[in-house]
Amino acid sequence: MLTFGSYFCFDMPSVLQQQFQGNLTCVNSTLGNETECVEGLGMTPQEYNLLYAIYAWTNAVVVVMAGFLIDKLGNRFGVFLFSFLCVLGSSIFALGSHFKGSPYLLPLMLTGRLLFGSGNGSLTIVQNRITAFWFRGKELALAFGLTLAFSRLGSVLNFFCTQRFQAQYGMEWTLWGGSLLCVLGFLSAITVSVLDKVGMKQLGLDGTIQEESRKVDVRVLSLRYWLLVLTIMFFYNGIFPFIADA
Repeated sequence: MLTFGSYFCFDMPSVLQQQFQGNLTCVNSTLGNETECVEGLGMTPQEYNLLYAIYAWTNAVVVVMAGFLIDKLGNRFGVFLFSFLCVLGSSIFALGSHFKGSPYLLPLMLTGRLLFGSGNGSLTIVQNRITAFWFRGKELALAFGLTLAFSRLGSVLNFFCTQRFQAQYGMEWTLWGGSLLCVLGFLSAITVSVLDKVGMKQLGLDGTIQEESRKVDVRVLSLRYWLLVLTIMFFYNGIFPFIADA
């Protein structure tokens, strides 16, 4: 459940694209060309795409540094820090929706997406690291499958439920609902940290110093690893841009 809420929040702009780019006010139910007037935040297509661009660039840069940070300070520190960033980022993003029609809307929402991007990708790294430590052999694939399934369940529920929730309760409450799900992830982080500490004590590993990764370690990564990285990169290139502007 660590990343359930963050995966839900990630694609909320995609589901609500019409509302994000909708008119600030709708005097009549239809415009002059007989198309339906959708009331929203009044973003331009460029401003809307910035919500995804700033997330992607931040995510791409921060996750590398996050990997070194997690290796140095441990899983518990990482899971608290990055789940908190998801809560903070999604909350600032939701707060921005209250400044509809003002110059503060876009800066607040971009700041929220920047912080959210800093936390979400890094939180996935911590989740995978914890999973890889506590599950071995034939259990590992099933454990990874279950964590990914719960994460993607957040995305699925977003696509099925967010539009209906927004129609009934409005944009502001919908975005705050996403923030609340990120709080659920933070509570899960507390639970994971407690269980991890108890388990490490039982194994007699609590307080042991682990070998830290170094920047020069990148040089020894195999060609097979870099081919896998390229495969994932091209997969994301072919899927996520179309979801953002669906």
